[in-house]
Amino acid sequence: MNRGYTLIELIVSIAIMAILAAIAVPLFNQPQIDDTWFREQVKAAVRYAQRQAVAQRRSVFVVVGTSTVKLCYDPACPIGTGVPQLTTGTDYILAKPAGTTLNVASFSFNGLGQPNPITGVSFNVGSQAVIVTAETGYVQ
Repeated sequence: MNRGYTLIELIVSIAIMAILAAIAVPLFNQPQIDDTWFREQVKAAVRYAQRQAVAQRRSVFVVVGTSTVKLCYDPACPIGTGVPQLTTGTDYILAKPAGTTLNVASFSFNGLGQPNPITGVSFNVGSQAVIVTAETGYVQ
């Protein structure tokens, strides 16, 4: 007497496996998602620093530390001298998510939007580079 699975049992089993896979698979990619998301935030912050420098005709400093990215008007970047965020009015500080690495870097934009050092800047956020091109300050 051969007894197999019915069509209903197979469909229910496949549906349960599909639901479990849809929940479990994104968890394996979360560190890469966090790195990419944070890199895009850092690029937006650097673009914002350049726009603020041009709009206010003054130097804006970007200080990339081991755990934060800060935008400041002062090269020492103490709290209270940062570029205010548009929505909250507080200093513009990005904290890195757990598992993401930052290469320490400091640079600035002058009133024309050019990076200092003028040769351009490159630093890593996670495994991907953020590049500020020479002369123009284009962020890629």
